[in-house]
Amino acid sequence: MNPLNIDTTGLMDVFAVEVQLGLLGLVLIAVDLITRKGRHSGPATMVRLICGLGLIAILAATWLADPVTDSSWGTLDSFAVFFKRFFLSASLLTLFLSGPYEDRLMAGRGEFPALLVFTTCGMCMLASVTDFVSLFVGLELVTVILFLMAAWRPRLPRSLEAGIKFVIIGALAATFMVYGIAFVYGTTGSFDLSAVAAAVNAPGGPSTGLKFGLLMILVGLCFKIGAVPFHVWLPDVYQGAPTPVTAFLSVASKSAGVVLFMRLVYTVLGPAAADWVPVLGGLAALTLIMGGLGAIPQTDLKRFLAYSGIAHAGFLLMALATHSQDSASAILFYTVTYLFANIGAFLVIVIVSRTNDSSHMDRVNGLADRSPFLAFVLTCSLLSLGGVPPFAGFFAKFMVLRAAVADPHLIWLVAVSLVMVVTSLYYYLCVIKRIYMRNAEDTGVLEVFGGTKVLLLFCALAVLAIGIYPGPLETVARNAASSLFG
Repeated sequence: MNPLNIDTTGLMDVFAVEVQLGLLGLVLIAVDLITRKGRHSGPATMVRLICGLGLIAILAATWLADPVTDSSWGTLDSFAVFFKRFFLSASLLTLFLSGPYEDRLMAGRGEFPALLVFTTCGMCMLASVTDFVSLFVGLELVTVILFLMAAWRPRLPRSLEAGIKFVIIGALAATFMVYGIAFVYGTTGSFDLSAVAAAVNAPGGPSTGLKFGLLMILVGLCFKIGAVPFHVWLPDVYQGAPTPVTAFLSVASKSAGVVLFMRLVYTVLGPAAADWVPVLGGLAALTLIMGGLGAIPQTDLKRFLAYSGIAHAGFLLMALATHSQDSASAILFYTVTYLFANIGAFLVIVIVSRTNDSSHMDRVNGLADRSPFLAFVLTCSLLSLGGVPPFAGFFAKFMVLRAAVADPHLIWLVAVSLVMVVTSLYYYLCVIKRIYMRNAEDTGVLEVFGGTKVLLLFCALAVLAIGIYPGPLETVARNAASSLFG
């Protein structure tokens, strides 16, 4: 029965992952409610266990799905499948990362896995969107839940402050998005990305109203990825939010904005993207400079990584400005390497700050004496983020620069990025100097057990293995990016 006469062909094929995540989230809420009386011990662990097993099962099921590219509801091309797997993996790693953090919570242990699953559902939805309506719905599903996650620790003033700041900035970004979508619909009469792309690349070029609408959408997406000058919320929210949430924001949330940026630039703008190179290139240069220079004076590890993330957003914008299949595959490669390096760094921060719940940089002073293993993992993560060979971050930056050098109009941007790479080495090495050449604030030995140690070792080995042998991931990224170019 379909009384509304809505075409549902391909709906379950395209959004099977999202439906499964939605059901998993409802199961987690039910389990948490049933076991609420004992939520500080076993029941909360049960919710996390069910969440982890569910995410693993859904991730495994993505290898059984067949590509669907002709549904009116969305697409399940190789690009969408790549990012669905990426978001599921990021969610799973964040769930593991939150385990060592739970001993600081008086409440909220059972809710976090459910919130994580629902926001992952929104991110996976964004990977498959083919119209602006589903794009906005998916984006707001992600954003609203992230508001709650940022304020996850209600008894911690800075967590509430982070949540409030995130709400204000999120509302501002949503306003730009809605305003832009309204202009796009008003000038084209369609929400469909392919119809808008046809209007953008029509003879005579896009109308002024359409250009303005696309510019407003671009501004909204710049807020999401933390591009300059729309980055001001990032350091404060990163510092105030609970560390597992900050890790998730820095990787998965940023990548969700990157997904939409890529759909906009490669699918909607298409050949007309050449006209937007000055805009994207200028944003990339400003973002690289602000991220690089802003990280130098930071004394808080999470604010430091926030500015580091801004600099990495600049590299991603430089790849988008290049607008080639090589740059698209470089972005996909970059996001994976950034995932492992950031998760490793934030998990170390969770561990070193557990005695006084502070992420001040002094917490890593003398870390090599307190825990050589943690020092090794954090060093690997920082060197990868800095782009030092043989770590994965080096090859990720190399791929972006290789694609940009091929465009003579972006040689100036390549020069700027190289200067900022050298600058980044300075501030990453300053943190490493603290690890090995400063006296520790605390003299106690930091012990790491069980699954936490396995996750840390996995992240460190991943950035090493990908850097030494990048071929397999490069091939996967190139195949996924190819679907954006037909």
